[in-house]
Amino acid sequence: MRSWERALCVLEALRERGQAAGHGWALDTGILPPHQQQVNALESHGLVELAGREDHAELSVLEGRPVRWAARLTPYGHDTLTYGQSRAEPPPGEAAPDRQAGGADPVAGGGLTGVCRPHQPAPGAAG
Repeated sequence: MRSWERALCVLEALRERGQAAGHGWALDTGILPPHQQQVNALESHGLVELAGREDHAELSVLEGRPVRWAARLTPYGHDTLTYGQSRAEPPPGEAAPDRQAGGADPVAGGGLTGVCRPHQPAPGAAG
């Protein structure tokens, strides 16, 4: 997987986790720690905003637990994801030349069939 495809997967995971949470932030329980480092790298490109001290406090109150890490897409990150997804779609019936169905998802370790899936903890597991 190329680095831009990996970045798109990370951005997509952040968007999905933020939407699922209802407040727009992907939290420490939704993204595996090794992949949080990938998110941190995207911050330097202006694609991602990491939660500051006040955001951590607000999110901790909303979640009812300490939130150690949180990130969300910036408007530029949303635009990049939208553009990247429109450019990454192969014609119907064709697979992208370097993308194999069932390949590893860099965010969650699951299958990749054109859409990356974020990590979802096992039922009852703490992030």
